[in-house]
Amino acid sequence: MSLNDRLSRSDTWYDLLHLGVEMMVGAEGMAALASPLPESLPRRYGSPTAQGLAWRAGRAAWPWLYRHHQNVIGLDEIEFWLLPLRRRLSQGLHTTVAFLQSCQRWALTLDETPAEWHLEVRQVPPPHPDPVHLWCWFLGGLVQEFLAWAGGARVYPLRALTCAAAPSETTPCRIVFGRAPLD
Repeated sequence: MSLNDRLSRSDTWYDLLHLGVEMMVGAEGMAALASPLPESLPRRYGSPTAQGLAWRAGRAAWPWLYRHHQNVIGLDEIEFWLLPLRRRLSQGLHTTVAFLQSCQRWALTLDETPAEWHLEVRQVPPPHPDPVHLWCWFLGGLVQEFLAWAGGARVYPLRALTCAAAPSETTPCRIVFGRAPLD
């Protein structure tokens, strides 16, 4: 399977990653990057900066994803906004994860404790795995922006992001968010 075939199957995620990174590095910075973006970012900027750019691209992706898929995601109803905050965040997060699983080729599991949300990533959009786990950082940014959006602009901390060499059913990547806002 050629790279072009793999990219065309999940072009929405590549478009979102591309747009988010372009917001940070500008058109000149994008011109200096080669394709595919998940491989060229760490070569150009190093792993930590590439992960930070992917996280920021995920934060920028939530408004676009919601705007273009709000009817499918199902978070546009007044009943959702009238829920108490903790239930709204929990229900909205479960709904968003279900959307990502059903429509967008992510294999995710969401668990909750009284203090944290635990998101396990078993499969990311193809091609995978990427060497510095940009898709996990992208997803972390997307979820964190969702939490701020649904939680009244509060920041819910990303407490941990640990990645497996290749996300799978037996060895997933794990993203942990605190349930208490930073404010």
